[in-house]
Amino acid sequence: MMDATDHAILEALMGDAKIPLADLGKRLSIAPSTVFKRIERLKQEGVIERFTIAINPEFFPRRLVSFLSIKVDPESATDLIAYLAGKQIVREVFEVLEPNDYLVKAVTADISELKTDLIHPLSALPGVREVNTILAVKKIKEQTYVG
Repeated sequence: MMDATDHAILEALMGDAKIPLADLGKRLSIAPSTVFKRIERLKQEGVIERFTIAINPEFFPRRLVSFLSIKVDPESATDLIAYLAGKQIVREVFEVLEPNDYLVKAVTADISELKTDLIHPLSALPGVREVNTILAVKKIKEQTYVG
């Protein structure tokens, strides 16, 4: 069971996963060894899946973020998921409820790449009935920790 200290540790790590344990301990008024033990426990329990870095997309050509809402026949869903899993430009895939079946987050260099490498091939897959696209103009907020 997670307590307020665990939540505070997660919040701090979300802001900077490289924060020294001593600094985090001072911030939370606990010993660095306690911080370490709690992080290890959170990793063992599966709360912390991995440590990663955040890359500024402005330094790379692929920075057009789009969301595709896909409606697919149920018997074709497995093929659709396999196709999406193999696409590097596909960053996230969610199964959703109505009006469509899947929501896909993709990052491409431009609209041409989006159409050529994702929208047109998706539309041609057997069982795909509808592909609707939303282009993101500006990221307002991104947060993965929901504790």
